Amino acid sequence: MNVWWRTVLVLALLLVVRKSWSWQGERDTTITLLAFGDVNLGRSVGQELLRGRIEYPFELVQKRLEGAEVVFVNLESPLSDQQGETQHPKDNLIFCGPPEGARSLKWAGVTIVSTANNHAFDYGLKGLEETIDYLKEQGIAFAGTSKSKEKLFSPTIIERNGIRLAVLAYTQFVNQQGEWKGRISLYDEPRARKEIAAARRQADFVIVSFHGGREYVDVPPQATLRQMRWFIDAGADIVLGHHPHVPQGIERYKGKLIFYSLGNFVFYQPQHEWTQRSFGVRLGLARSFGKVQVRSVQILPIRTGKQPEMMKEGEEEARLIVERIRALSNVPLVAENGGYFVKVEKDDESDFGSRYGDCPVCARGM
Repeated sequence: MNVWWRTVLVLALLLVVRKSWSWQGERDTTITLLAFGDVNLGRSVGQELLRGRIEYPFELVQKRLEGAEVVFVNLESPLSDQQGETQHPKDNLIFCGPPEGARSLKWAGVTIVSTANNHAFDYGLKGLEETIDYLKEQGIAFAGTSKSKEKLFSPTIIERNGIRLAVLAYTQFVNQQGEWKGRISLYDEPRARKEIAAARRQADFVIVSFHGGREYVDVPPQATLRQMRWFIDAGADIVLGHHPHVPQGIERYKGKLIFYSLGNFVFYQPQHEWTQRSFGVRLGLARSFGKVQVRSVQILPIRTGKQPEMMKEGEEEARLIVERIRALSNVPLVAENGGYFVKVEKDDESDFGSRYGDCPVCARGM
């Protein structure tokens, strides 16, 4: 072997060893991501905030949020100074939280919120812009809205322990009319494809929040199923669903997880059984061999309402929630170590697609 080839071989071996050392050093890089459903800081909850009870919405769960590097919720209500009004006097489906709502989120330890949902324009441009301002004042990241008209929505980047997360948020619809186009991230496939590609270049792990589907149904319509799976096809690592206000199933699709609906969190809807029960997820993310992957998924059963409360494993209500999720999912759920977990080491595609695709609700479409 001549000197030139010997030199090339030595350099190649050094590169392999260096990369191996780098990967080995990254194996213990982990973060915890908590994700929950819809948060409405308006209506009567907003009135409590106006009385100075900043801790009120999250008082019973705040301790459980501690220790997570990232906490995500869907902020269903704008945050706006409406001189004490937290609900439209003639329409209870139009609401907003007061400015103090941002302080409440901060107190609870919320890191990032989605602001792309059907209520984002409930109090017009003033409400949309003030929401952004109040969140920024408290250092809370957000995704899905902008004060200026955007052709593309940039991913929101959060870095913890050397792991970079990119968050994008989309909504299928907006309730109110007005000059919101380009300011609220309405689902648009060509634009979303570009945004997810940009997120992939900037981060180790891409999270998409999607607000859509039909309310109060067990499974999404077929169109919503296709859209949420498409996010994975486009490059997302995980999809977090909102809007139905009830818990729906979990799908492992092409090795990635889709949570079709995390249901309610801070949201008072006593008219339906499953609007009062839902779940959050605790995701353990780890960097291994240069790639960030989901290593653990814990299901956190919740009693939802004005003051949500997390349940314990042995409670009958917790078991009922887990049984509902299990029946609607293609991932195995197990009880172990005092909690409920999704087994992530096995890729089980099973019959989820046909089960959802053939269901009576899906057959009726949107």
